[in-house]
Amino acid sequence: MILVGQYDSPVTRRIAIALHHYGIPFTRDTRSVFGDAAAVGRISPLTRIPALVLDDGEVLIDSAAILDHLDEQAGDAALMPAAGPARRRALQMTALAQGTLEKVAAVVYERHFHPPEHRSTGWPDRCLGQARSGLDELTRRLVTPYACGPALTHADVMITTLIWYMQDRMDEVLSPAAHASLISLAAHCETLPAFLAAAVSESEKMPRT
Repeated sequence: MILVGQYDSPVTRRIAIALHHYGIPFTRDTRSVFGDAAAVGRISPLTRIPALVLDDGEVLIDSAAILDHLDEQAGDAALMPAAGPARRRALQMTALAQGTLEKVAAVVYERHFHPPEHRSTGWPDRCLGQARSGLDELTRRLVTPYACGPALTHADVMITTLIWYMQDRMDEVLSPAAHASLISLAAHCETLPAFLAAAVSESEKMPRT
């Protein structure tokens, strides 16, 4: 398998963490959608990451769809409960974290790609408000020792990659007091082998403006 994408993308990193956690061997294609868009576009039709190239050449796109395939391979060891309230809880926590990431990323891209005189004023404020609400709700729903209870799930992975991204890129709505439990969870997860194996290198980070 070949994982296409850089780890400064939280949704790419979440795939890598799952691959390492499941013990599934893979190689990497770290070409950037910004620096190597044409090459990435030949692999992923939307020129988006992550993409996972399977051993038979089939290309999977979208992190949720890729994880669905990996979970199927993992069977009972999957980082997602099979059914019932536990599954719904993990899916909803994952969705909250990914939705929060989308709002944070919208602000990061607005600031990165548009010079100050061309930036929207109302749109980033709206996204920041939505991101803050997402963090607040994640904090409210969080249980222990992991996001959904006693076992690590995809929700923990998504929360951890979200927190890393915010701390690296835009932490103005991430409160050390109000969101302390999320930050603590992410710090713990970052010490786990699969997370360490998918650590973000400086060479993979999007340049700052």
